[in-house]
Amino acid sequence: MSEGVQTNTIQQGKVVAVCSAKGGIGKTLISVNLAVSLIKKNLNVCLIDGDFQFGDVSVAMDLTPTYTIRDIIEEIEDLESNTVTNFLTRHSSGVSVLAAPERPEYADLVVSEKVITIINKLRDNFDYIIVDCDAGIQGTTLEMMEIADEILVITNLEMTALKNTKLMLETLGKLEFREKSQLIINRYTMESLIKAEDVPKMLGEEKVISIPNNFKLASQSLNLGIPFVISQGKSDLAKAVFKMTESLVSKNGIVERKKENQSLLKKLFPSPR
Repeated sequence: MSEGVQTNTIQQGKVVAVCSAKGGIGKTLISVNLAVSLIKKNLNVCLIDGDFQFGDVSVAMDLTPTYTIRDIIEEIEDLESNTVTNFLTRHSSGVSVLAAPERPEYADLVVSEKVITIINKLRDNFDYIIVDCDAGIQGTTLEMMEIADEILVITNLEMTALKNTKLMLETLGKLEFREKSQLIINRYTMESLIKAEDVPKMLGEEKVISIPNNFKLASQSLNLGIPFVISQGKSDLAKAVFKMTESLVSKNGIVERKKENQSLLKKLFPSPR
């Protein structure tokens, strides 16, 4: 900051919501490796497992958390921003992880309002908060999309994934989230009747980030719990994630969030005139 210039703006961490219209297309793997890739750029990074029933972030990073988001929910009203970090699990890479509840029935305890409070407190401690959201658009995922500075929408070349992704993007448009959304085609080199170069036109997206298909390495990374940007940093997969990371951090400044008085439901279902 230049000398003599005063500002009331406090630079808080950016929230990146990693989403998909359906499960099983690599969302968690991308979230984990993106978080570690950001760490490699000397940034402070928190990764939140946003699938509160069946989250796999801990497995993908070979972690055994002492605390989960369920523990933080119970005490969030009494916690300061600097004490929220006590509930995080530190990965050897330096990424701080907020794990999903240990059992699916505990997901009902994780209410949207308190999750947003947690994220806002974490903004004071980290440069980036990556949220590996649950598949689809509902409940807490929708709330996290609203407060996110960036929304990464993951898809692949399967027809069902593309059909549902198109619907998701259209919904994001109605919610006025489209401008902060980025489409990512995972496994774009996989065998498919649909060509990767045809996807942008199909989905109405001009700028697309592509991640190559390396099923063997991706599967090995998940099964061993070692992010491939660590174990295979020179692989095609890792290079694609590093490039995506560079694109993410190269955007200047903080995304300015407008105050919205209109509810999300009203945006989706406007009153007839």
